[in-house]
Amino acid sequence: MKRRYLGVSVRSGFSMVEMLAVVTLIGIIAMIVVPRFAGSGTQAKTNACNVNKGNIEVQAQLWFRNKGGWPAADLSNLSADKKYFPEGVPTCPVDGSNYSFDKATQRVSGHQH
Repeated sequence: MKRRYLGVSVRSGFSMVEMLAVVTLIGIIAMIVVPRFAGSGTQAKTNACNVNKGNIEVQAQLWFRNKGGWPAADLSNLSADKKYFPEGVPTCPVDGSNYSFDKATQRVSGHQH
């Protein structure tokens, strides 16, 4: 919008004070929001590891029911049969290590993230 000042056409805009106020508000909002999202990636990987462990334990129980024994500790025979994990046994999303299975407890061992 144009204003007239002493007979000259002047464009209206934001003053420096208004711009400073907006930048300050954006900074305050960023200080509140950024820390909330900073740790969410690590928590998501930990949750994915727990889901992988649960899936492996369920597939090991199915293996036991179908084959009459537990899969190997390194899950090599479970990963070789495409009926159980068509895309292969997953690795830990937190540290990239392989999972291992404890026949005594019938649980995935390690991975206490």
